[in-house]
Amino acid sequence: MICCLGSREIMTRLRQVTKGWRETSPARVSTLLLKKTLGIGVIAINALFVQASAEKPNILFILTDDQGYGDLGCYGSTNVETPRIDSLAEQGMRFDSFYVHNRCSPTRAAFMTGCYAQRVDMGKVIYRHDRSGLNSKEITVAELLQDAGYATGIVGKWHLGEWPQFNPVRHGFDFFHGFMEYGGDRGKDRQTGIYRGEKRIEENVSKTDGIHSPKLLKAGIEFLRTNQEKPFFLYYASPLPHTKWKPHKDFEGSSKQGTYGDVIQEIDWQVGALLDELDALGLSENTVVIYASDNGPQLNVDGHGSSGPLRDGKWTDFEGGIRVPCLMRWPGRVPAGSSNNEITGIIDMLPTFCELARVEVPSDRVIDGMSILPYMLGQPVGKPIHETFIVPGATIRRNDWKLLVKAQKPGGSANGKGDTSRVAGPAGSLFDLHSDVGESEDRSKEHPEKVDELGIAMKSFMDAFESEIRPREAVVE
Repeated sequence: MICCLGSREIMTRLRQVTKGWRETSPARVSTLLLKKTLGIGVIAINALFVQASAEKPNILFILTDDQGYGDLGCYGSTNVETPRIDSLAEQGMRFDSFYVHNRCSPTRAAFMTGCYAQRVDMGKVIYRHDRSGLNSKEITVAELLQDAGYATGIVGKWHLGEWPQFNPVRHGFDFFHGFMEYGGDRGKDRQTGIYRGEKRIEENVSKTDGIHSPKLLKAGIEFLRTNQEKPFFLYYASPLPHTKWKPHKDFEGSSKQGTYGDVIQEIDWQVGALLDELDALGLSENTVVIYASDNGPQLNVDGHGSSGPLRDGKWTDFEGGIRVPCLMRWPGRVPAGSSNNEITGIIDMLPTFCELARVEVPSDRVIDGMSILPYMLGQPVGKPIHETFIVPGATIRRNDWKLLVKAQKPGGSANGKGDTSRVAGPAGSLFDLHSDVGESEDRSKEHPEKVDELGIAMKSFMDAFESEIRPREAVVE
């Protein structure tokens, strides 16, 4: 029967068989596979994995936390020095319209599932007291890459469920070195620890303390070295530059932008060390490196980051909250020194990585993202891969026009700190992002037909969307 099944069909059937075996040991999994009547010989499966691993690129995905659109030299900053991150733009492609959600957990859920976060019931920040997390029935990008023969690792911040059943190793990661909460639901009883797999190795830590940066970097480099002989996917999820800022002592006072800038330059050091390790291992040519942020900067604090030309920041669906820097490098494939201003986003990573790894995108559920590999390779496309980007129920962008379906307030509490000049945007506001990327001029009265068009598009989307939401998973104790 092996001759009748292609590699994609085999992977699909393996996924169906093994999806429920999260807590099963590798040895037990091997036994179970032998007993399953798939009509596939074990030798043939191993041969398939060997063949499938040839020439597949490694993937290093670096995600920062609350970094603004204007907080890199290659996006116009003159207050921070980010030469190593900027080198990704020099040697690869800068994406100028890359969209995420406006908060942490939703963006990370979108990355893992290829869906708008609301579709998988992860449209809010997931705290320990929520007693819930990413549903085990979701098929993550890590699981799909595992199917394609990749070693999978995450270093840093997870934030998709703060209970043991949501640990990244239960969602497709072979390796985890990072932060999760433990203890009580709230208050002093709730603590943050550093975990190695499912074992807590440090207790009562602060994620944003720069003292942890060398530890995270060491874990990332360890993963690269351990898996240099096979295709790998490393998700390096830095907890920086989220508040409260506490740079490593080696970076205190290093920037022109105060403590926040110091932390940005600390991130640049980490990125540089990872790139140097790829060089030392001879892996740079066959490694796709992607750098992005999970949302815009927090602006209601003194010494905050920058959204560049964009309006507002974190917690809002203005451009400064949901449009972030994104850089991609793949030597010899991604054109060096290039840029792309088409609509792209974090939801596109799963289908793009699947195409790179030659594994099927799940077809038994709605996936909102699309492969943007043609953009990455500089290939011409007949029409934009995405003509529309939606924050479900709140905001819709179609081509250059953007409508606020839901009113937007300035991000964060009005505490008299940070940028106090920010103002709300009423529902029905219409912006032409081609001529007004800063969303300063409401064009709804001049173009009521666009308001109607985008409003109808949102309603049509939501009519179908609300019946397709897949619930997050409750804690089972």
